[in-house]
Amino acid sequence: MPQMKKRKHIHNRISRKVLIVLGLLALALLAVLLVPPLIPPSEDCLQRSLATMERADYYEVYLDGKPLFRLDDYENWTTANIVVCPIDSNQIDYAHRQHVSATWARRTLSPFCHGRLFVAGADTSQWNSRMTSGTPQLLRQQLPVLQQRITALEKRIDELQYFLRVHNVTDEGFNVIANYKLLTEEQLENIKQVVALISNSANVKRMQTHLVQEYTLLYNDSTGTEQRLPCHILKTDTINGNYLVQTKDRWMPDSVCAVYNVAATRNLRHQQDSLFCLPADTINARILTENGGYLGEITYLNNNPIPNGHGIMHSENGKIYDGMWTNGLRNGFGVSMDSDGTLRVGEWIDDIYQGERLTYTVEHIYGIDISRHQHEKRKKKYNIHWNQLRISSLGTKSKKRISGKVDYPIDFCFVKSTEGVTVRNKYYAADCRQARRYGIHVGSYHFFSLKTKPEEQAHSFIRHSSFPKGDLPPVLDVEPTESQIRNYGGTEKLLNSIRTWLQIVEKKVGVKPILYVNQHFVTKHLAEAPDIKRDYQVWIARYGEYKPDVRLAIWQLSPDGRVTGIHGEVDINIFNGYRDQFEEFLEENCIK
Repeated sequence: MPQMKKRKHIHNRISRKVLIVLGLLALALLAVLLVPPLIPPSEDCLQRSLATMERADYYEVYLDGKPLFRLDDYENWTTANIVVCPIDSNQIDYAHRQHVSATWARRTLSPFCHGRLFVAGADTSQWNSRMTSGTPQLLRQQLPVLQQRITALEKRIDELQYFLRVHNVTDEGFNVIANYKLLTEEQLENIKQVVALISNSANVKRMQTHLVQEYTLLYNDSTGTEQRLPCHILKTDTINGNYLVQTKDRWMPDSVCAVYNVAATRNLRHQQDSLFCLPADTINARILTENGGYLGEITYLNNNPIPNGHGIMHSENGKIYDGMWTNGLRNGFGVSMDSDGTLRVGEWIDDIYQGERLTYTVEHIYGIDISRHQHEKRKKKYNIHWNQLRISSLGTKSKKRISGKVDYPIDFCFVKSTEGVTVRNKYYAADCRQARRYGIHVGSYHFFSLKTKPEEQAHSFIRHSSFPKGDLPPVLDVEPTESQIRNYGGTEKLLNSIRTWLQIVEKKVGVKPILYVNQHFVTKHLAEAPDIKRDYQVWIARYGEYKPDVRLAIWQLSPDGRVTGIHGEVDINIFNGYRDQFEEFLEENCIK
């Protein structure tokens, strides 16, 4: 018995020692877990705890738990990007994206970061609760909006297709327009499918909408290249809109210093937010404005970011500008598309559109127009040497971007036939005959007078002109001054007279004539005659650096060109398109 008591006493002493050791170890462990969070992190650790995240917000519409489509803006369907599920689009961004700051975080009882970050999100609980019950009614309200968008997108596609048809891959902006056309066609198809989905009244009653947020870590690898790593949400504080997220596979950079006290980085994160959560040496940023958003290169003016360099601006009314900026103003080459489909490709100066600047090459189709002035100069008479005709100069009245030497063949020639009811060009018949002989496409034009009736002028032109098969369409040349238009009786009367002449000649010759006017007349007067712009080809005179800002068949780009074989200055014209389009134009419009 004494031996047993001794053994029991020894065992109790060992147990007490073990308990003391275990207690000390537990205290040490608690100290390891509880004391570090109380120690303020160093300034260096705070800086290395910051991270940049991309938050993608989008709305997803469900039917019986199955996702139907996504969109980036539920409040304004007139401009929202919409993609039908399943998502197979590589172009349309169906989410609203913005950079937000984040902090690499440790938890009090878990000293390891394991790729966890604290990030500010948004309170989605009330929104989702509201949409669960209100989705059907809101969806029905969008049907007329989407129908209007379909019309607008179809017009935009028509404008983009027209640009591509009269340009080729060597022209500035061609690839940009081609990409926008594909994007617009894809968006149109998505919207048509959505209209079909929500037009079904039986199904729309069971539809629900939820706001979804996704997070992606942005970081630079060892080469300085930006990388993207998906994250998933671990815990949501739906009241304050705070999220705890974790990177894929719990990955984190070696240089990271995770902190316990996330609040300690609040001031640093606020400074980071003011810089759009981007490194200081990064010039690409996303700027949200009251009327839309900008993505591209920026600079800072009075600590405010402004577009500077290349960037894309989207306005809430659907207008897009993709091009160059200088200190917040459009400057240089760009592409602008309005919500109504209007397309402008060319140069801007201090936010004002100038026009498209062509690069002149031998691949373009050039022509001239002539009258007696190419035969008579200061009482001297000159012959035209038709076997020598080559354009040697495009004129010097404006700047021109020319590739190579100017030595262009002449594909077409318009010859003046009549003016008013009394003036006739005595060289007309011979010039037409010679042009045809040397393989130049010929057309006849009439100079309109405000002193005689349009019916009389039309019949005079028909009587004294020739219209053989294969000739170019006849042309009405209208060049009145503003005072002459007022004295004539105003714009409406002049436009009616133009219609009369065009209709009489069209009926007699069998093809629609071409209307020759200048850019000012198109802008100020022809806008009141959409039927003329729609039904007749337009030939526009604009003696400047930029192509006329209107659909046209021919552009008279200079009055002071030079042509080998012709004495003196000659009007130089360029067809709106290349060889294939010119052949189509001849096939569709020449006299049959």
